[in-house]
Amino acid sequence: MQGEISALIQLMEDPDEEIFAHVKQELSRMGDGLIPQLEQYWELNNLGPLFQLRVESLIQELQYHAIYKRLREWKESDDKDLLEAMLILNRLSNPTESELQLKQQVMKIRQDIWLELNDFLTAFEAINVFNTILFKVHQFQGVGVSVNGHNTLGELLATKRGEPLVIGALYSWLAEALEIQLPAINVPGDCILAYQELDYKGGVETLFYVNPHQGGQIVSREEIEGMLVAMQYPYDDRFFNTAGRLEWVGRMINSLINQSIANRDDKKVSELRALQALMLE
Repeated sequence: MQGEISALIQLMEDPDEEIFAHVKQELSRMGDGLIPQLEQYWELNNLGPLFQLRVESLIQELQYHAIYKRLREWKESDDKDLLEAMLILNRLSNPTESELQLKQQVMKIRQDIWLELNDFLTAFEAINVFNTILFKVHQFQGVGVSVNGHNTLGELLATKRGEPLVIGALYSWLAEALEIQLPAINVPGDCILAYQELDYKGGVETLFYVNPHQGGQIVSREEIEGMLVAMQYPYDDRFFNTAGRLEWVGRMINSLINQSIANRDDKKVSELRALQALMLE
C-alpha cells in the first residue's frame, strides 16, 4: 500500500492534466492522514516547482476538509465545547500548532483558578479570583477588534492579547469547567458574559455581567444599555438573551473573514464563508 501511495505522489508532477486530476482524486480520498507523507516528499524530493506547488495545494485542501469535517462534528455534538471550537478554528491560521500544548496551557490556567476557589466565596469574589489569575498572574489583555489578528486561541496564549470574542470564549470555558455558568449574551460589537445561578423557582437568574475584554470588569444591565446607546445601537431586549454556541463561533469565523479580506486572501475568505454557512445550516 505504501508503495502505491508513493507512486501516486510521484505522479503529481505529471504535466498531463487528466493524469494529475485522477492522481489528486485518489490521494484526496485518503484524507488528512496522508499529510505527513506529502510533507516528507515536499521537503526531501527535488521533483521540480510544479510538483511542489501541487503538493502544497493538496496539503492545504486536505487540511481544510479535515477542519470542515471536524467543525461539522462539533456542531452536531451535544455539548458544543467552546475549547474544542477554538482549537478547530486555530488550525485555520496555524495547522501545525500542537493542540496538546494549547490544551495544557489552558488546563494550567484552569488549575491556577481552581486552587483559589472555594465553596464559601460569593459570586463577586469568585469573579475576582478569575480576574486576578487571568489578568494579573497570566497578564492577559483585551484588544480592540482589528484585522491584525489576536482572534485565535493560539495567538491569545502566545501574545496574551485577544479580541473580545476569543478572550470571552476562554473566560467562559474556564468558568464552565469550574461549574460556574457564564454564557455570552447577544450584545453586538463586544462579548459580555452573564453570571447566572438557579433561582428558588428552579429558573435561571442573572446576577450581573462580566466584560472579559475590559479585564473582567463587572457591569450592570444599565451600564450595558448606556454602552449600546453610545455605540448608536437601537435598544432591543434580545441583546440580553443568551447567545448560542453556533452564533458565537459564527461571529469568531466572521472576525477571521474580515482579517482575510484585509489581507486580500480570496481563497481563505471563500473557505471561511463555507464554515460560516455551516454554522447557519
